[in-house]
Amino acid sequence: MTKLSFNLWNDLDQFDLGNSNARPGVYLGQQATYLEKTGSAVFLHDEIPFTCFRLEAEVAIPEQVGFIGFVFGTKDSKNYELIYLAPEEIQYDPVMNGSTTWQIYNGPMYQKPLPNTTGKWEKFALEVQPNGAAVYMGDDTFPQLVIPNLQHGDPIGKIGFWGFLPSYIRNLSIEEIKPTPITKRERDLERLLTETFVTEWMVSPVTENHWTKAVVEENGILNLNRIYTAEQGSSVHAKSTFYIPEENETLLTFGYSDHLRLWVNDDEVYQGYWIWSPPESDGRIRSDFASVPVRWRAGFNTIRAEITNNEFFGWGLCIKTGLSNMSFITEEK
Repeated sequence: MTKLSFNLWNDLDQFDLGNSNARPGVYLGQQATYLEKTGSAVFLHDEIPFTCFRLEAEVAIPEQVGFIGFVFGTKDSKNYELIYLAPEEIQYDPVMNGSTTWQIYNGPMYQKPLPNTTGKWEKFALEVQPNGAAVYMGDDTFPQLVIPNLQHGDPIGKIGFWGFLPSYIRNLSIEEIKPTPITKRERDLERLLTETFVTEWMVSPVTENHWTKAVVEENGILNLNRIYTAEQGSSVHAKSTFYIPEENETLLTFGYSDHLRLWVNDDEVYQGYWIWSPPESDGRIRSDFASVPVRWRAGFNTIRAEITNNEFFGWGLCIKTGLSNMSFITEEK
């Protein structure tokens, strides 16, 4: 099996540093690459010829906040797979249209809590297969986290590394490995419907009137980063129309990022703001973040939302109606 190795302190000329400001540094007496700029990826110039491979490096986070990890399956400079180490967790965070999405991909399917890793060198490894990836720490023989459904599909593309706030990486290796099947997790819209998620939406930029159909992610979230490029202050309208045979009263529960106005049958029922502002808030989208009681009428009902982006960590909406018998009506215009 073929293996490529880079020490990352005197061979950075083999990488496209972009605007990362990555540069040689020293931490705890070890030479390394130092990163400090917000969310910038560094790509190896050449694409690797492997379909199954292991990425491994030594990484360090010197302060209480910092993130360091691997990039792979790169479609272009604004769309790639990303898995990184944070001080107390591993996070899967696919970058879509230039934005990270960790506020959308949260919970045990995408995150693994860890003992605090701040202030020391850690061995961090990732085994990539055609249909998923597994993450290892230290000399683990069993993965800490398995991602069976990569959001960009086939992970062919450039590899590299990524940092957010002060972090270090050294001794990167890319090794061809044997195929090991990872069972794919399919998006189960029927299950989401039984859990009363709104699964079908029509979306349009507020500045336009061009409506297209959007289906939620495997976790029930409408991921606007997959559809649009996030810009601070940009807003999208989303609406879902459905039929129920009888009048009903339920508790509508929802989560969002970053700012939401919400209407049910043209009556505004909620307005709020939710962003990353630790320790008070993390901005992650959860279906039980807020709730309002709603009386639904027999026949057609409409939920309409205006979702505004203010940061670049995940932009979207998740709603559960409490209704078990919805029939969606979605038409592109």
